[in-house]
Amino acid sequence: MTPQAALPSLRRRLVLILGSAGLLLLVLISLLMVVAEDKMEELSLRHWLEAEATRYQDDWLRLGDQAPAPSPRQFSSYWTERGRLPGWLKPYQAPGFFEQQLADEDKHFLVRPHPSGQGLIYLVFNDDADDYLDPYEDKLHLTTRLIGLALLLACIGFGIWLVGHLVGPLDRLRLRVTRLTPDRADFIPDAPWQELREIELALLEGKHEVAAVFAREQEFSRFASHELRTPNMVIQGSAALLGKVTDLPAPVQRATARIRAASDEMALLTETFLLLGRKEAVERPPQQVAPLIQQELARLAPLLQREPLDIQLALDEQSKVHAPLSLLAIALGNLLKNALSYADGHIDIRLEGETLTISNPTAAVPDQILGYGCGLTIIERICDKLGWQITTRLEQGVFRARLCMSDPKLTLPEEGAGPAPS
Repeated sequence: MTPQAALPSLRRRLVLILGSAGLLLLVLISLLMVVAEDKMEELSLRHWLEAEATRYQDDWLRLGDQAPAPSPRQFSSYWTERGRLPGWLKPYQAPGFFEQQLADEDKHFLVRPHPSGQGLIYLVFNDDADDYLDPYEDKLHLTTRLIGLALLLACIGFGIWLVGHLVGPLDRLRLRVTRLTPDRADFIPDAPWQELREIELALLEGKHEVAAVFAREQEFSRFASHELRTPNMVIQGSAALLGKVTDLPAPVQRATARIRAASDEMALLTETFLLLGRKEAVERPPQQVAPLIQQELARLAPLLQREPLDIQLALDEQSKVHAPLSLLAIALGNLLKNALSYADGHIDIRLEGETLTISNPTAAVPDQILGYGCGLTIIERICDKLGWQITTRLEQGVFRARLCMSDPKLTLPEEGAGPAPS
């Protein structure tokens, strides 16, 4: 499970996404302005060259060789039929508008057929004559940067507002979820959006259902405790009176003993269920474990009469755990009853410190190992209540259960997991 601290923050993710989008928008606008400047400069320079070439063509048609050349202050003109053509212009043999980087200078020029119909005329800007737009470009660059900075600040402000607008209701909903317990008053759904309002209503409905379940469980525990204890006390009293009667037939004496044992177990189960149903922590007096195991084995002795079993005990007589007596007795009793019911030949019971390990061969299939009475399910509930841990494994015909009554981190060696009984 992913730790909560390792989960990404929605606020941080939104800030990063919106900030990246704003920066990308600024870069795209800057590139667009650069391309637009280049195209505007190209159009302006080409228009100037074509206008000058058209004027020269008109003058040539009127004056012939007497036509004045294009303005020598702005342009250098070359005619392939007269004069020497610079080497860098020789590759351009087709009409058109061209641009070439010559050393540190960016040359713009126009190639056209000569008005005489012979050869080509080259019209080239002199030196920096084609840089007349640079002052305007500097102003345009400054304006573009200011606009970009304004857009970036606007994006940042909008992102901060949007993050607060989105995350604020989510934070409020998160705080409400942490306080969504039956003992707290209901909150008033006030989410500004329909989706969050539906989530709030669903949370309230779930809270009411959970509160109703808790109320029913508490009522059942309270009423069941009273209704079970009263008849159980009558049964125990009747069994005690029967036990005082002398000269009872043997079958009646055995039935009386079974009634007394069943009523004692019912009283123990009632107390156990009440302890498991309590929300607050239970008192945990120290308990000796070894005497309880021997006591449970003596109580379960009738199960040993069905078939012979070799029980190997290795008990730490100094072992103590802190737990209510009823919960500890139920946990030990169910583990031992499960082992005695499905053991085949022998049972190995080891108590080391606060860890109890029971292993026994069994011929039963995994689905049959369910446990008697409340079985292993109630043991798991007891472990949840006390912070213990139980691990079970069925491997190669040997069922093993380990009950750790202190540190929940202790587990069985990972030799291969088998199906665990329910």
